[in-house]
Amino acid sequence: MNSSFSKKTFQILVAAGLLSVAGTAAAEHIVMKNGDKITGNISKIWDDELFIEPAYSDEFAVDIPDVAYIESDRVFEITLSDGSDVDAEFKGGDDDGNQIVVINGETRAIPIAQIEEAEEPEEYYEWDSTVDLSGSVRQGNTESSNSRLNANSVLKLGDHRHIGDFVYNRETNDSVTTKQQTLLSYNYNWLYTDDWFLSGLATYERDPIRELDRRIIVGGGLGYDIWNDADKLFSVQAGLAGQTEEIGMENNENGLVYWNLRFSYDLIGGDLVMFHNHTINHNISGRDNTVIKTSTGARYEITDLLYANIEFVWDYEAEPAAGAENEDTSLLFGLGLEF
Repeated sequence: MNSSFSKKTFQILVAAGLLSVAGTAAAEHIVMKNGDKITGNISKIWDDELFIEPAYSDEFAVDIPDVAYIESDRVFEITLSDGSDVDAEFKGGDDDGNQIVVINGETRAIPIAQIEEAEEPEEYYEWDSTVDLSGSVRQGNTESSNSRLNANSVLKLGDHRHIGDFVYNRETNDSVTTKQQTLLSYNYNWLYTDDWFLSGLATYERDPIRELDRRIIVGGGLGYDIWNDADKLFSVQAGLAGQTEEIGMENNENGLVYWNLRFSYDLIGGDLVMFHNHTINHNISGRDNTVIKTSTGARYEITDLLYANIEFVWDYEAEPAAGAENEDTSLLFGLGLEF
């Protein structure tokens, strides 16, 4: 019995070892020009760097000029130095120091320096969300506090993108409440090409302290993604909308043109994200008014889930309710969650 058990145990261990060796041999890796081999998950090539995450450490970057070749069975979206975009697999190097790629079943050899960007193709389903709580406190001759909860979610289903934002902003000055802003917005994008999309939007805003009992906007337009990569986003859209509002006990209905911009840019391998978002609504009928809302700042990743953020918020309204200021600014610091 013991002999039989030992024999079976030995067979299992040998089989596991062979599977481990085979798995390691087939694993994704890069070979450096100095002969070093790094095995791990390749996420992208961007800004003349290749990002790889080994099993033993966090993701880090190596300079493309130091890489001899890449080996992977996955398909990447590659941008070459001539501006062309192709889907290809990395299949090692040749004797002349070129990278071997397979494009639509055809094998080609190209200098690795010609690969400007590479990333995995977009998945049908993608969902990214952030929730942050920021605030500021001032004491002395004037005591004031500002707290702001901001939640953002982007859901992509194939060619359809859904963007939701929620802002809950409260401000006091010498124990007097000076802001009670609640803002909810939804933006739908149909990407009918890689870059262009048709959009539809709806927003609801309320701030009774500024005598804004409600402001509802519904409209649609056209947008363009200047950048829409894992590391950077630059998206703009413009269109027409109808607006109904109750401000200062007066009901108004207006037509307006709008301009929306979303921008973010990853630095330090994605640990630091710079962002800027703004909306501009200009009435073309009814009450003469222009409303601008901006948010500019940075998020620094503390863990995969938690980040610290700093944000400057500037809001402007050309014709606010009587007694309200045209401009409203806040510098906020806080923490957030991303998932």
